[in-house]
Amino acid sequence: MPVLPLYLIKRGRKNPEYNYNWNERFGFGLKNTAKKPIIWIHAVSVGEIRAAAKLIALIEEKYPTYQILVTQMTPTGRNTAKNLYPNVVLNYIPYDLPHAVINFYKTFKPKIGLIMETEIWPNLIHYAKEFETPLFLVNARLSTKSFNGYRKISYILKPTLNKFSAILSQDQTTQDNFTKLGFCGQKLVVGSTKFDLNVDKKYFELATELKEPVANKKIVIFASTRDGEEELIISNIKKPNYLIIIVPRHLERFKLVEELLIKYNIKYIKRSDDKPLDQDTQVLLGDSMGEMFMYYAMSDLAVMGGSINNFGGQNLIEPIFLNKPVILGPSTFNFAKIAKDAVQNKCAIQVEDVKECFKVIDRLFATDKSEKQKNNAEYNLMAHNCQLFTKQYQGASQQILDFISAYI
Repeated sequence: MPVLPLYLIKRGRKNPEYNYNWNERFGFGLKNTAKKPIIWIHAVSVGEIRAAAKLIALIEEKYPTYQILVTQMTPTGRNTAKNLYPNVVLNYIPYDLPHAVINFYKTFKPKIGLIMETEIWPNLIHYAKEFETPLFLVNARLSTKSFNGYRKISYILKPTLNKFSAILSQDQTTQDNFTKLGFCGQKLVVGSTKFDLNVDKKYFELATELKEPVANKKIVIFASTRDGEEELIISNIKKPNYLIIIVPRHLERFKLVEELLIKYNIKYIKRSDDKPLDQDTQVLLGDSMGEMFMYYAMSDLAVMGGSINNFGGQNLIEPIFLNKPVILGPSTFNFAKIAKDAVQNKCAIQVEDVKECFKVIDRLFATDKSEKQKNNAEYNLMAHNCQLFTKQYQGASQQILDFISAYI
């Protein structure tokens, strides 16, 4: 506990929003403003917040006499939830300290708790049982790499895991991995809620407006790029005939990426400058929060950050949902099954490195007359396959709601 304030101060130097709402993180002075009983959803950050969209809409529709509480860990997650869900109550998840967790349960008294993906906090889970709050791990994802790490402490994890009322997994591999870790309770494979997206039309309208000055150009987005990847990308830009969007994963990297664009003499515009694009613009730096759907809507092709270097990849479902073909680097362990299925279903292409990535982009965006017709056919088929792929995986949110309804 003495280290936690130091951690927050350190994070606050890069993102001032970490300097606020400490009482929520430490479980002091909490206030429940809800006038209704609470259904609680924990979604740690932006990806999980967006993945809960359809589930939240379904709960609000079916249970209007309940108030949804959404907890999160990061300021970006909180801001995303605030923008997407105006009717929910927001609170940071308390740090996993007994007094903080106890105060959280005493204050909000949730009727039921849904933990998105794989957030395993022993005190949070233990005291849910103590306060008679059924707790579910939903949209659960546990890769083989993560499982190998957890397996080393499975004797510690097993009693904690078995306090969940059920684990509802994205895929069979995840379910099998939780079984191997010793979970004996109810479990079900329901798929991923990330396929149940509900994208606000404002993002498409904004995308059309922003793209208008360069409507004649193809656009490729490098989405959620991670440390070291931006320089690999920027150093390989060879004055292409298409526009490149780079959206770093973390806001503290915005300035670093701008410095790289200056270093390599790339003509760029920052989204935060709110200036129109022009025909000479090579890169749009996506230095804004909560606009990823707008960037995807602008784009014709998406390259997933985190897959170029060994970070395991980022969420490729969102661009596929919008019928944007995807290019993946070699590292996809965070989304192993979906990445493999997307490649097999020919809505994604996997490459070995950045140089091969740009060769694929050049091929799909070919302007040479002899190649254009063939490559346009390849691109169009990939875009069509995205639509088929998405339909195949939708429905997880409804399955989760159907399962938990017996506990509400």
